[in-house]
Amino acid sequence: MSSQFKHGIFGNTDNSGVRPMQMADTSFAVVVGTAPDADPATYPYKKPVLIAGNVHKLAKLDMVGAAKGTLFDALTAIYDQKRCAICVIRVEEGADEAATIANIIGGVDPVTGEKSGIEAILDVQAVTGKQPRLLSVPGYLNNQSVLTKLLPIATRLRCKVFGECPGNTYEEAVTYRQLWGDKRLELFWPRMKNAHGRLVPMSAFMLGLEIQKDQDPNDGYSASISNRKVNGTLGTEIPIDYVDGDTNCMAHLLNENQITTVILDDGYRSWGNLSCSDDPKWQFNSHVRVNDMILDMITSSLKWARDRKILATFVEDVTDSIQNGLNAEVRAGHLYGGGAWADPDLNPPESIIAGNFYVDYDFTPPGIAQNITVTSHFVNDYADVIFE
Repeated sequence: MSSQFKHGIFGNTDNSGVRPMQMADTSFAVVVGTAPDADPATYPYKKPVLIAGNVHKLAKLDMVGAAKGTLFDALTAIYDQKRCAICVIRVEEGADEAATIANIIGGVDPVTGEKSGIEAILDVQAVTGKQPRLLSVPGYLNNQSVLTKLLPIATRLRCKVFGECPGNTYEEAVTYRQLWGDKRLELFWPRMKNAHGRLVPMSAFMLGLEIQKDQDPNDGYSASISNRKVNGTLGTEIPIDYVDGDTNCMAHLLNENQITTVILDDGYRSWGNLSCSDDPKWQFNSHVRVNDMILDMITSSLKWARDRKILATFVEDVTDSIQNGLNAEVRAGHLYGGGAWADPDLNPPESIIAGNFYVDYDFTPPGIAQNITVTSHFVNDYADVIFE
């Protein structure tokens, strides 16, 4: 207490107490690709550019109407599902496919430090103020080198990746799938025809569906994109047969290999729930996203707690804040339940004095009704109706 002389009533503000947990935008996507006929003033090479649901700005990706490159058709497919704020990074086409792929992979200029290609995704939040959640490089993630470059960035930013299988046969698609074991990757096959009959990677349509259901208050980030109507398509490049209850149809075989596809069943529908995780605990894409979004919500909402004194009120404020955040997600239907606590065994006096504080939480995400079994029972019980 200060020894300064005081006489009177003095005001003070107590900064202890529970803080609100804020869930940020779960559906902000970054798309990397080519658009040789784009307006260079609107879409300079290497620079993240925000399209805030503006179709006029989207149209500037193709100033001559030839639909060259990957970005224009991909963004159109996304907007056919949901008009949204999305970030585009335009890459220059090279003299050949290998040169273009090198530009897509990108890197850091050793002199200026400027990032390009996929590497420029790390500049998106600084440029747009929004954190990437969904990543796609339509038309190029069927290339092993490109996807290998993207996945570590997705892990660092806790993003979902919308990948593609190459080729026009089931065997080629499955062979590519076997190369991966990442829980943040979902693979799609085959390509789809847009309204003009041009082939567009399925991943672009599925990215749009992910944004659509994320922004639907009845679904949100904890829901699956499977079994949803796909807009803006004339169908798949290769017919995908599907019969309910048939484990030998093409759609089932693809899903069995963790490849999402599109079926024709009262309209074209997305079909598949599974990530490419090598750990069965994270087999459902929706469970991976719930884990990422909850963890991001908590870590970003605890910024106020950094470098505060570790007092009893501090412990209460942190755990209660996390618990309130979990309770809010339960009410929103994104969790069955969750709890937060500070374990005394993990926080001994010497650790506290050293500036360390450990807090834990657990949660249970909603299950996904991937397998519904209906059983019929042939009985004689109802035959007595003839005597009523």
